[in-house]
Amino acid sequence: MDFSGLNKKASNSFHKHRTMLKQLAQGKTLKCEHCQGVLTLNLATSEAGKGVIQCKQGCTDIELEIGA
Repeated sequence: MDFSGLNKKASNSFHKHRTMLKQLAQGKTLKCEHCQGVLTLNLATSEAGKGVIQCKQGCTDIELEIGA
């Protein structure tokens, strides 16, 4: 089986999310691809070691694992 296409897609997604996280952490304003609402970064969630990037509509909802 050739997984190169799947690996490339996963790698692209990871790099896109990493860039998004870096920009939000720097205070830049990013918009949701779907609804064009403002994305927010929340690191103060109820679960320890978790964070979230999301828009108000909920169409973008990326859960982050924050480790030491």
